[in-house]
Amino acid sequence: MQVHFHKKHWYWLCQLVGWGSLWATQLQAHLMLDHYTPGTLASLTGTAVLGLGLTHGYRALLLRYQVLRTALARQALVAALGLLALALSLYTADLLFEAALRGSWPWPGWAMFAFGVVGVGRYLVVWVLAYHFFAVGERLAQAEVDGLRTAAARRQAELDLLRSQINPHFLFNALNSVRALTLSDTHRARTAVTQLADLLRYTLNYEQRQLIPLADELAAVRDYLALEQTRFGPERLRIELAVPSALHTWPVPPAALLTLVENAVKHGISAAPGGGLLRLTARPETDSADRAAPARPGLYLEVSHPGHLPAAPAPRPGAAPGGLGLANTRQRLLALYGPAARLTLRENPSGTVVAGLALPATPLPLST
Repeated sequence: MQVHFHKKHWYWLCQLVGWGSLWATQLQAHLMLDHYTPGTLASLTGTAVLGLGLTHGYRALLLRYQVLRTALARQALVAALGLLALALSLYTADLLFEAALRGSWPWPGWAMFAFGVVGVGRYLVVWVLAYHFFAVGERLAQAEVDGLRTAAARRQAELDLLRSQINPHFLFNALNSVRALTLSDTHRARTAVTQLADLLRYTLNYEQRQLIPLADELAAVRDYLALEQTRFGPERLRIELAVPSALHTWPVPPAALLTLVENAVKHGISAAPGGGLLRLTARPETDSADRAAPARPGLYLEVSHPGHLPAAPAPRPGAAPGGLGLANTRQRLLALYGPAARLTLRENPSGTVVAGLALPATPLPLST
């Protein structure tokens, strides 16, 4: 039978082996040097138990205040101060324990006290350095995994975008619209060809960057909507964009907003005989879910169109609502931001489908 150890199991195993080894080696040293007294066993046992408790408390404080997520320089300062506090606490406790056993307080003097603190610190420095080095190594490994997941999600999103947004059906319709314009309005035909070329260039090159300014994404969205408006006509596809210029520099994942817009045209405008209004808005958003933590600025993008959400079929294992394009977008958001970002779909009572995209200010760190 195989036994799988959790990280906490390994932690406690190392704690017990480490402090047990210290207890055993000190006991052997006392016996070999003929320093063993009736109180030696109790003193060494108390030191080992107290050392285990103090170091576990130090670890709990590191996790409680998320010190291991801070910069390495701050961790080094905390480790130095923590080592000093642990050594002072453990040696002082040893003196008090020895005094309780002897029934008197044998103050060794400041010089001997400092020497004793240094002696205890020799053992504690191994624990402190080992724990911090392990935490840093785990952080670097997790950053590498997150980087690989982000790269894989970007590539998957690129393939999905080429399949669903710039697919042969869309190209066929766009080229037919351009062909019709060449007979009636050559200027609009040239403009449409330029917009189609820009959109194709964008979809082929965007995967080279993890984040782009919102203005670049909006340019691709405008090209896409202009081409679709050429196809449907301005009466059937009405467009309203409300994006403040102050938000144009906000970093966003490439094609995330474009996916929402394409989804709105495909499932909303084209499905309604009379078309409708496609509305895109952007506004700053403050994350106030955790009232104890400082508010973090964010960006909220919303795309709405007339229509209804389809009745949900029996979900497949691991499937996300909204189709392949939205599912891949959710995966990219999770890889880039963790749970801090969200993509939602809802239907208002007025018969309007609203897709919301909430983004924090910065993605998860990929390196320390």
